[in-house]
Amino acid sequence: MNSLEELYEKAVSDIKGEKGVITITIAGIPKISKSNDIIGNCVQEWIPQWLADNGLELEANESSQVFPDFTANINGVKYDMEIKCWNYTNNPAFDLANFDGFYREVYTHPNKLHAKYLVFGYTPTTHGFKIDNLYLKNLWELTSKAQKYPIGLQVKQEQPYAIRPFAFHKRPTECFASIHEFVRAIYETRKMFALENRIDPDLWYETVIDGLRQC
Repeated sequence: MNSLEELYEKAVSDIKGEKGVITITIAGIPKISKSNDIIGNCVQEWIPQWLADNGLELEANESSQVFPDFTANINGVKYDMEIKCWNYTNNPAFDLANFDGFYREVYTHPNKLHAKYLVFGYTPTTHGFKIDNLYLKNLWELTSKAQKYPIGLQVKQEQPYAIRPFAFHKRPTECFASIHEFVRAIYETRKMFALENRIDPDLWYETVIDGLRQC
């Protein structure tokens, strides 16, 4: 494989439509799990192993607050990457990125805005689950303007906590039109909340846009 796009095509070929089973056995008694949290976590743990088996070196970031989660190495070329999954019968509700971690990281490394998301949609079944669909997306293609905020956002303790997706699998044309439109939405979102020693939004925006010109 020579690119993430080729990796995605192989994932579609090998994984889409496949079924899986997650079983816990205690005292010799097995139980098939249908919990969304358990299925989602297990699939996200399994995918890096599948990638490694197919020749992709995947290095995890040491901190869960650092964006993105992984760096992929394909033929010596490094790609920033995230792996996500959700119950395909619902709208996606996973975190795209911790807001503050993302805000700090792209201020220093604007090129990380080009991180790719490999996203899996699964459906629980009577005896496990099925991988219904796969997507390879840019971050700005997974979120959009929300009713209350300029981006999909989870707020905790009156501060932006996590960037959230919208129903991109149902309404793909409603995402941000470009990386620059997405960066502007992050900027507008940050201005809505108290800074509390965080990077000034105007400085952040100017630095990130300038950095994108050099990518």
